[in-house]
Amino acid sequence: MSHGSSVWKKSQLFACVVFWIVVLGAAFWWLTLYLIGTLGDTFAEATPAASAMTSIDSVVALTEKKVVRYLGEWELQEPKLAGHFHHVGQWYQADTQNFCIKCHGAAPHSRSPQLRAFLNMHNLFISCQVCHAREQADSQPTRFAWLDLNTNQLRENPDMEQGVWGEYGAKIVPLMDAQGDPKPLILAEEASFTTDFRKRMDGLTDSQKAKGNKVIHRRCIDVPVRCYDCHNTQEAFLPYTNLGYSEDRASFLVSAEVADLVARYETFYLPNLLNTQAPTGEDTGDAAE
Repeated sequence: MSHGSSVWKKSQLFACVVFWIVVLGAAFWWLTLYLIGTLGDTFAEATPAASAMTSIDSVVALTEKKVVRYLGEWELQEPKLAGHFHHVGQWYQADTQNFCIKCHGAAPHSRSPQLRAFLNMHNLFISCQVCHAREQADSQPTRFAWLDLNTNQLRENPDMEQGVWGEYGAKIVPLMDAQGDPKPLILAEEASFTTDFRKRMDGLTDSQKAKGNKVIHRRCIDVPVRCYDCHNTQEAFLPYTNLGYSEDRASFLVSAEVADLVARYETFYLPNLLNTQAPTGEDTGDAAE
């Protein structure tokens, strides 16, 4: 009995070894064919690829071409490199309807290094009037809609599931208090005055420029809408769902996570090691804390 059992175990072991030899051999053969088909003959003499030179030449040629980027009062000429993320103009749709950007540019927030990128991101889809202007100084807008950037007319809510995020061909604007026929608050009188003011600016005195500047900004409020005014769970400034945002997106924008991030973002401070004007630890004695 023991002799038969020993023979059976040897047979099983032999069969197992043969099986794995076949499997490993097949795997090795398949991998070899795959590598040869993918990489080509790796033992062939290495020669400079003409396609590589063509690619380099094409990139060099592209850098010689210039493309105009529209940024409000600035028109920048940049090397034309398709799809490159450093092309700021690709992030801002041409907005010829908003007269504010004729002086301030499409990325107007520059005062705070900590907040400017966050605020300028909102310029993709929110008009300046939402945060900075009022129809009447003592009243806040309660209704908002989307203004088409091409026609300067109110339009339906854009489909936010399609296309590039933030680039909807329209911006959110506050509506003037006209129940039957809502009108966008676009500050038409100030816009017309600004056009004439810019044409005559070179011939104006400093006093005249200051007075004209006050007229242009007469409906701007002293304290603009803050981040937390829109991103809070109690009373958000913008009616997200009415503007076409999904329930999930609207809930996220007013969630505690976003509100907490906004609160921290507004009080964000750069570490001293990144601030060349900050006192060192030797000067204060507590900077390391």
